[in-house]
Amino acid sequence: MAGFKDKTKKREYGEGKKPGIDLVFKGINYDIGERSILKDVSGIAKQGDMLAVMGPSGSGKTTLLNVVAGRIVADSGEISLSGQPISKRMRKKMCYVLQQDIFYSNLTLRQTLTYTALLRLPEKMPKKEKIRRVEEIVDALDLRKCLDTIIGDVFQRGLSGGEQKRANIANEILTDPMLMLLDEPTSGLDSNTACNLMKIMKSYTQVNNKTVMTTIHQPSSQIYHLFDRVLLMTEGQVAYFGEGSKILSFFSSVGLECSMNYNPADFILEKVNEEKDVQDAILEAANKLRDSEDWPVELHHDYKTKQLAICDKMTSGKINEAYNIDEVKLTMEATTEKDTIKDSTSGKALAVPVTEFDDKTQEQYDDANSMLNDNEKWVTSWWTQYSVLTRRNLFQAKDRILSKFNIIQTMFLALLTSLFWFQMPRTEATLKDRIGLIFFTSIYFGFFSIIDAITAFPEDRAVVNKERSSGAYRLSAYFFAKMSSEIPLIIAQPLVFVSIVFWVAGLNGVTAYFGDLAVIILGAITAQGFGLIFGASFKIFKMSFVAGTMFMLFNVLAGGFYTVNLPYWIGWIKYLSVVLYVYNIQITYEFTNAPPVLCVGGNLTSFPECLNPNVTSIDQSEYLQSISIGWPLWAMHLALFVFLLVSRTTAYLILRFKSTRIG
Repeated sequence: MAGFKDKTKKREYGEGKKPGIDLVFKGINYDIGERSILKDVSGIAKQGDMLAVMGPSGSGKTTLLNVVAGRIVADSGEISLSGQPISKRMRKKMCYVLQQDIFYSNLTLRQTLTYTALLRLPEKMPKKEKIRRVEEIVDALDLRKCLDTIIGDVFQRGLSGGEQKRANIANEILTDPMLMLLDEPTSGLDSNTACNLMKIMKSYTQVNNKTVMTTIHQPSSQIYHLFDRVLLMTEGQVAYFGEGSKILSFFSSVGLECSMNYNPADFILEKVNEEKDVQDAILEAANKLRDSEDWPVELHHDYKTKQLAICDKMTSGKINEAYNIDEVKLTMEATTEKDTIKDSTSGKALAVPVTEFDDKTQEQYDDANSMLNDNEKWVTSWWTQYSVLTRRNLFQAKDRILSKFNIIQTMFLALLTSLFWFQMPRTEATLKDRIGLIFFTSIYFGFFSIIDAITAFPEDRAVVNKERSSGAYRLSAYFFAKMSSEIPLIIAQPLVFVSIVFWVAGLNGVTAYFGDLAVIILGAITAQGFGLIFGASFKIFKMSFVAGTMFMLFNVLAGGFYTVNLPYWIGWIKYLSVVLYVYNIQITYEFTNAPPVLCVGGNLTSFPECLNPNVTSIDQSEYLQSISIGWPLWAMHLALFVFLLVSRTTAYLILRFKSTRIG
């Protein structure tokens, strides 16, 4: 791994490091109703350092991380990156590693990282460079041995817990973010795995000059000492902010002594969880710390816009306009722990990083500012996003729709159906059997498609919400990719089923075969659109499932098989059934240009014309008219296409605008 880092640094940055950024958040307040979640929270995360946000459960750690990430809007406060107020565009230079490891379960780690690279790395970067970036991250996080292992889930074995955590981090740092936010990266891991993970992160942070802010609940002593700074929180307030090595001295000043060989992390978390008197004493000391010399000057309330503007002038090559350069150099030489620059107009000291303002440093700051001000909303085109997402969704859905279970199910059902309706003679006696088979085929794949869409949606929602929050791609690219990638898979099962059952049952010829196959597939695709509507409308899977089931039951009841003549006041409702059109198209094909249906004869017939001894077959056109809605084929096909368009458009609009939406 060391070889990787050295090679990366030399190739990209010569002998120096890539310019990083400093994160400053000050006076953050956030309320929900009358409950204060964050109260005047401030802190700094420096480039090349790791900031740990610690505290008991419910202290506001993750909420603070969400505020910094821009996923929650604070009621008040300031957040800046290297002196610039944070913006939506600048947030593209950060990554947020969620506590949950959210991936598509059927993809391998190699596929997952490759698709992420193709989606989130710049369009102008050659594909070979993107793949090389994947390889570098894999080596940096020690994931080489599991590259071709599927991610897995509760139903299929895949990556281990530690591997999934590292994969989660790898997936986010592919874009080379300047600021990394991690939410409980060690949760669910054993102590050894957690320690190894954080050591890897520490090394990566230092070598690549990254800024890391991570929440962590109860780290081991080894992990704790990896952090440069600690922000300790209790009940949404700052109980301590400063260097991790000084926290025990801070607690000693309050009269709280830590025993020798005792984990500092355990000690401080125990103390902020004690009775209210102890908590109040800690918070009072933390407030006094804000007025001490140890408190970062950037967090002082009098650190005004004017001083930020002076910093901007310095980093933009205009230092001579703001200051006398000799005065700056003298001040820098005279200062040891902090470099300060004296503002001759205000008399206030401004802390700046310990560095020399030579041409090389100037170039690094310019690079950092230019990266922060990148105005491109999307790094890849719509077509690139669509094509990559189509391939990815095809791989993910293939094992779901064409799983061994589904193939066995389709073959078994085709065999069973063939046995029940084996070579039906075209007689009056088998008419009900014939239309019963047709109605069954018209509803089965609709049920299958709608339930499949609903059951697959929770995984889709989680993954796409995560990726869309990171600005990975447009919602429209995802939606069209999902539609087009699953169509070939939806076609496969009806093709197998109809090809077997149609000929074994003895239905009406080649034209009817292709007509039935086409309309069954069209009905299945349309039903899938309604499945997307229900999946997008409800966060709770059970509600989506119930809504989808009720919708299909309505379609069955209004489909024209069980009820033909409805009361006039509700007769219109049948035209809202997708099954009605699929079923009517199929029976139209079955009884048009078909061999004659022979009369039973005698008094057993249900057709008056068959009572005539000279009539041996039924007038199929009259029979068709008696059981169908009487629309021409083109009109019924058009109705299905309208349903298809409406369902897909509605699903997209729900995804776009509903509060439970994807994106």
